[in-house]
Amino acid sequence: MQLGNGWKPAVAPAARLDVLRVGLGAGLGLVLAAALVQLALWAGWQGSWALFAPLGATAVLVFAVHTGPLSQPWSCVVGNTVAALWALLVVRWWPQQALGWLLPAVAVGGAIAWMQITRALHPPGGAVALLLALEAQHGVLHGWSYALAPIGLLTLVLVLLGVAYHRAWGKHYPLQPAAPAAAAKAQHLPSDDLSQADLQALLARFDQDYNLTAQELGQLVRAAEEQAIARRFGSVRCGQVMSARLWTCGPQDGLGQLAAQFQQHPIKSLPVVDAQGRLLGVVARGALFDWLWQQRQPDAEARRQRRTWRLWGKKPPAAAPACAADLMQAAPLTVQDDTPVAELLETLAVHTVPFVAVLRQGQLAGLITRTDIMRILLR
Repeated sequence: MQLGNGWKPAVAPAARLDVLRVGLGAGLGLVLAAALVQLALWAGWQGSWALFAPLGATAVLVFAVHTGPLSQPWSCVVGNTVAALWALLVVRWWPQQALGWLLPAVAVGGAIAWMQITRALHPPGGAVALLLALEAQHGVLHGWSYALAPIGLLTLVLVLLGVAYHRAWGKHYPLQPAAPAAAAKAQHLPSDDLSQADLQALLARFDQDYNLTAQELGQLVRAAEEQAIARRFGSVRCGQVMSARLWTCGPQDGLGQLAAQFQQHPIKSLPVVDAQGRLLGVVARGALFDWLWQQRQPDAEARRQRRTWRLWGKKPPAAAPACAADLMQAAPLTVQDDTPVAELLETLAVHTVPFVAVLRQGQLAGLITRTDIMRILLR
């Protein structure tokens, strides 16, 4: 008989340290719960104080799979308590003589429903309801307080120890949503974010509604995206993808020279470099056009000054000659030639810059544009 994939091990192999950590934590949790039971017995506290079997299953979830939604404190404590309360209600109401054999099924089914209603689904809760139903069939009946102590109280003690134990090992329990600041720093490709409805639809599609939340799935998608970027671009440096063919100008180049370069080459900006090749700034084509337009449209004050000079019979002073340095602005972004391309993706996705200047030993070596990034993506 050929077995399907469902018969293959679905749990990843555990590291030796994790085996020790999980086993030791679960053992300590049950030791603490047993110590509390002994204290209650010695002190003569009222109630049926004893360990209950489903607490072992809760220990497995708390210490072995603490990242799952069914293992979080609310699910553990509220799930076991709600299941116990429902089972006690069914035991008191159900006619034992007529259909007593249906009691376990009704107790477990109702417990699952109530755990879903309270958003506290916890698998050991079903075992709690079954245990109470089976005990009732054998004449062991508990009061209402049994759901709170020992069931609720011992579960709470186990969870609190789990919180402290995981933190001592550097683990996060209970899980906390990722901080927005950390997500903002993540390097990722510019793509449309998946909405909560999209993520929830994916969970339903793969039948993972109870294993992950939409927020957790979004974090996994983002982490996978970051890992793919790191793998694809981690070894690619800016010097490998830059355009080494440069059109530049000097700080003293006239506006006519700048206009000629913009007319000859399909560029939107010109880097300004000194005699040693160091980047001083950038002149945008739009800035040159704005300056030329302002010269053709002098303001009223300038016209009055010219009229005054003419009334005195003198020639108006010529405007100071403009050059590249007069229109130059600081370079929007610079990187070294050995900078990984992955470090640029977030900046280029958020900020609109004409180019990224690539420097080598202080000199301008090349430029990276969005076209260069698109070219490497297509490759």
